[in-house]
Amino acid sequence: MIENEGVPVSRQANGTTNESQPATGAFEVADLKLKKQISLFGLIALAVSVQVGSGWLLATLAAASHAGPASIITWVLGALFFGVIGITWMELGAMLPRSGAGVRYPRLTHGAFLSWFNGWGYLIAALSLPVIEVQAVITYIGGHWPELGLLEVRQGVTVLSWPTGIIAGVLLLFVFFILNSFGAKLLSESNKYVTIWKLIVPLTTAILLFSAFNSANFTIGGGFFPFGGGAVFSALAGGGIVFAYSGLRQILDFGGEVVKPQRNIPLAIVIGGLIIPLVIYLALQIGFIGALNWDLAGIKPGDWAALLNSDWASAPLLNAVAAAGFGWFSVVLLTDAVLSPSATGWVWLGIGTRSVYSMSVNKELPVVFQRMNRFGTPIVALIACTALGVVFFFPAPSWYLFVGMVSIALTLSYVMGGPVLAVLRRTAPDLPRPVRIKGGVAWALAGFVASLMLIYFAGWVPLINLFTVLFLALPIYGAYTSVKEGWSRIAPSWILSGLLLVAWVVVATGGGWLATLDQKQRPDGWPFPVYFGAFVLAIAAFLAILYAISTPTGRRHLRAGVWLVVTLTAIVGLAYFGQFGPLKNPPLGGQSDVIMMAALSIGAFFWAVRSGGPTEELDDILQAQRELDASDPTTAS
Repeated sequence: MIENEGVPVSRQANGTTNESQPATGAFEVADLKLKKQISLFGLIALAVSVQVGSGWLLATLAAASHAGPASIITWVLGALFFGVIGITWMELGAMLPRSGAGVRYPRLTHGAFLSWFNGWGYLIAALSLPVIEVQAVITYIGGHWPELGLLEVRQGVTVLSWPTGIIAGVLLLFVFFILNSFGAKLLSESNKYVTIWKLIVPLTTAILLFSAFNSANFTIGGGFFPFGGGAVFSALAGGGIVFAYSGLRQILDFGGEVVKPQRNIPLAIVIGGLIIPLVIYLALQIGFIGALNWDLAGIKPGDWAALLNSDWASAPLLNAVAAAGFGWFSVVLLTDAVLSPSATGWVWLGIGTRSVYSMSVNKELPVVFQRMNRFGTPIVALIACTALGVVFFFPAPSWYLFVGMVSIALTLSYVMGGPVLAVLRRTAPDLPRPVRIKGGVAWALAGFVASLMLIYFAGWVPLINLFTVLFLALPIYGAYTSVKEGWSRIAPSWILSGLLLVAWVVVATGGGWLATLDQKQRPDGWPFPVYFGAFVLAIAAFLAILYAISTPTGRRHLRAGVWLVVTLTAIVGLAYFGQFGPLKNPPLGGQSDVIMMAALSIGAFFWAVRSGGPTEELDDILQAQRELDASDPTTAS
């Protein structure tokens, strides 16, 4: 056994770790046009840039509003969760470095249906993230210069104004489009220097905050745990902590453009995905709580929940530093309030572009999305992501409202790592693994359970909003992928998908939970049993009928992926009755819901692993690997 950044790995049969370029299947021919230009430092910088964006500017206040001083524990807990999750992705990323990797892996083990459903969920996150970073920029600037008219208050919530704030946001999104069109090299090289700035400014801010440290803030308003121990978990998503750690898996999305990916991807996950963000955010959270001036924030001392609507909400760190007597530093923070989220939004638009490109490679979107410009950028995919991103300004034009749903969408993309690793251990045991995790299936199970737990801890409102949007993937699959592949006839598929779409609109609007600014159900919303029952009935009927009209191949793809639909539906039902749901006296109180969630996750993992198997795409890669090995005298027997 040897060690690779603290993770046990095994040597290949010839006694060496394979650093050669991995095999590329015939269906991945477009990958050959991608340019390998991202170094290890550039990859670490991309990870840091994704994570030190709007999160460092706003998440400290958001986390404190959910858990009070105990939010410090939440940051450590988040790092532990993502550390467990990341181990699985280290093996996968080094074994199969691909651009848009998280979208492409499920196709190799579970086929088209699960691949599309997973890709749709990740695409929602990737399209939302540039917008949420723009919202952070506009929020900071608008809060400091209210005369610009960039912000307005609706139902007691500060949001981007229409038209001024939203138009300003769309223009900034277009700047991200221009920058991304020049390719990964410009993105990576420019981002190196931006990342250095993004490290210096947060750490300097933390030091300044410690100069005004008030230890009484750590016990005021109900002690260190003012909302109880459960708030430590709910703050993971609602407090922006999952969002802040979002760069760990996104490292893999540039895998096809990384120099020496087998070495650099695992290193970047550990250094850029975990260690650097943890140090920065812990220092900032402790410093912010210690420097919090309740009077200047305009709220009662110890009223942690009121922070979200306080005078400090639009620019918490800027106000805290100014209150500590360093008003001159506000110029630096305002500059960073534009630079840090903008750099993160720039990176995320690139990630979204590669996700669309990968879904096209998977044959889930038209081949036109693989078209490159002369800089090696999938330009049609970039245009589509930018255009669709504009739509996300309207449902929730506020960072604090959007962050919970986006956090769940990001975490959903981590769920597939465990089942994919376990299935590939069975179906592709001889595929070269530069990093081979000792006890891989156990780590895969742990990462899977951790991912679903993070989703559950997000709470009812972000869950139901995301899952409502997520289930839109079903009619699109039925009308496009199933028909295109010849697994179902066009007329019945289109009729079935159209009926589900109508049912989706009726149920989503009738339920009264979708895109509400106050995060509460509208007064005329349906009772939960009616709402949830209608959703389950519509989804079950769609899948049953699509299965009945599909060919044997189409049915095989549906069987391999239906476990995820059932699992997510069960989580929604459990969340409503659990401690993180909307009920004042939940029937699943204490920790009974967490125990049930753990049992559900374990059962879902083994169902997922059993559902996976060989696919045509995996066979294609394995054949290419055999040909590569046969032509390489160092691996030939």
